[in-house]
Amino acid sequence: MVTPAKDAASPDAALKSLFAQIPTAVTIVTVGTGGERYGATVGSVGALSLDPPLLMFAMKEDSTLLRRLDVGSPIGFNLLAARQHDIARRFSTPGIDRFDLTHWCEENDLPRIDDDLVWIAARVRDRVRLGDHMLVTAEVKHAEIEAGAPLVYWRREFRSLAEHGTAGPDSR
Repeated sequence: MVTPAKDAASPDAALKSLFAQIPTAVTIVTVGTGGERYGATVGSVGALSLDPPLLMFAMKEDSTLLRRLDVGSPIGFNLLAARQHDIARRFSTPGIDRFDLTHWCEENDLPRIDDDLVWIAARVRDRVRLGDHMLVTAEVKHAEIEAGAPLVYWRREFRSLAEHGTAGPDSR
């Protein structure tokens, strides 16, 4: 049971406060090529399976990007570096050309954000409706990893793990 916070006006506000406590890596999911490209900030990307290599993420059912993600469609995952919070904000802003002020290239026939921490090219494997979201699984086809700290979203703010140091196994 979720207990509403003192300042929460409704059960929905209490749930939002609860979910805000779960830190997530910030990823831009991209599809399309050339002038027909789309991208959105996603905070729900997770590893699902090693064999086969699968990722999962969820998006609201009314997402413009989701309409372009049929089973078998190519999809790109750009895990953002700590310094890329401006890109995360831009790709979560509706009604703008999100690529306009963003440095990007086309790789594996997908839009790739320059200087991302991790780049993954994949193909959509499954779509499952759950609540008001669609859970999407994607099979990894290609991946590149750069050194650095990821951008995370926690308590409704973009943050860097590098700001706070990292906890080792003996720091409990």
